Amino acid sequence: MIKLISILKEIVDPTQEYQDLVEKIKQQGGKFLGSGDYGAAFLVGDKVLKVTTDSEELEDAQILKGRNTKYFVYIYDVEVINPKLGIIAMENLEPYTADPSAIIVDDIYDEADSLGISPDLEGPGGRVKMDNIMQDRNGNIKVIDV
Repeated sequence: MIKLISILKEIVDPTQEYQDLVEKIKQQGGKFLGSGDYGAAFLVGDKVLKVTTDSEELEDAQILKGRNTKYFVYIYDVEVINPKLGIIAMENLEPYTADPSAIIVDDIYDEADSLGISPDLEGPGGRVKMDNIMQDRNGNIKVIDV
């Protein structure tokens, strides 16, 4: 059984393996884009490489890999180092600029259900986590944290 302290320690104090992956991406010219509770994202060429320690995100990214969807970022590749560490290569999107009220959360969840994935959409108070919403070049909503 995994203890809560082990989970918290991994979030606060990333493993050497995690740090090595981040360093490898930086050495490839990766430009830091941002980080969250479970990882960090870098722009390398025209793709975003996300190092994550979220096992559910790795599983969902494997489901999305190579699939064109209406509401989810396109995943080019998923490299699973171990069940709690991997790199997700995804399309580079633009910041979402439309009104947040234009996001139809129920439609996103319906697509997620049909794909068998669990997007990370809601923040405190049930509001949409805008950090996880981007848009493609045509202005279409895309969820980047699955």
